[in-house]
Amino acid sequence: MSELPIWMRLLRWYSLHAPFQHGVYRVALWFYQHLPIPDVKVKTTLDRTLWITLHLPVWVDYNIYTLGLYEAPLARFFIRSLRPDSVVLDIGAYIGQYTLLADKYAPRGQIIALEPHPESFARLTAHLARNNLANALALQKAAGERKGYGLLCLSDRISDSQIVLQQPDKVTIKVEIATLDEISCELRLQKVDLMKIDVEGAEGAVLRGAERTLDRFRPLLIIELHCSREENWGDSPETILTYLEQWGYSLYFLTGWRVRPLHHCSVDYANVIAVPPHRDRSYAVESSKGGTEWPHPPSPPSPWPKGPWGGGRKILLGAEQGAE
Repeated sequence: MSELPIWMRLLRWYSLHAPFQHGVYRVALWFYQHLPIPDVKVKTTLDRTLWITLHLPVWVDYNIYTLGLYEAPLARFFIRSLRPDSVVLDIGAYIGQYTLLADKYAPRGQIIALEPHPESFARLTAHLARNNLANALALQKAAGERKGYGLLCLSDRISDSQIVLQQPDKVTIKVEIATLDEISCELRLQKVDLMKIDVEGAEGAVLRGAERTLDRFRPLLIIELHCSREENWGDSPETILTYLEQWGYSLYFLTGWRVRPLHHCSVDYANVIAVPPHRDRSYAVESSKGGTEWPHPPSPPSPWPKGPWGGGRKILLGAEQGAE
């Protein structure tokens, strides 16, 4: 810990203890972009009680250390969406922030985490073991549209490694791909309450491989969409969101700590919250700033439509949740 600069330790202390958090994300981002980040691994706590080891030059790890959570508004929304017996699928789990939080706040539930990257998977399983999490199952697989094998393109930023369709001019490794329908069947899941999908552009393929799971369980979905990365798969955020609407989902995004309907465009990527209509309409989203009332989603068409992939009206993507 003595290897860490004083500004980094003070920023973490402020993020964990100060009653007002306005502007802290921008400060952390400025420091990351302009100051040298020590190339060290640090053992620290996540959400005060969970142990985690972080490699600070990696942006996700740096976020967890300096701000307490990566994507703090989204992580708090994720926590508030859990029940003690929730069944959660964490697709693209990386080192396990959302897996650890799900196990903590759903102690009688079941958490299935997928992470194909060998180093990230090793860190994920180490974190599960370190915290004695009995309800979480980690699988070294990627999720996709069909069962098989694919190429994982290794990025210098390990959290950005992604499955690719063609051999790129970069280092790749062969990884196993499974569909979420296959996994749900093999594990004999009786319900799925929440799915978090962050797979660097392959979100559409993951959803296409989960049609039976969506049809049967109607889980709440948290999906990261990125225009350029979706295009690598022949998708776009608009076609993916239209597809979800055709399944009856209502679409929202986070801006700062507020949940808003998805209806305007300011950046090319966002974490989208897709809400099935059976969710309790009195559901409230709490935040460290006192919480905001969950917007009532419109009633879905009946019966549930299962239209073709893509088409429909264009949906504009909202602001990234991390910005303040």
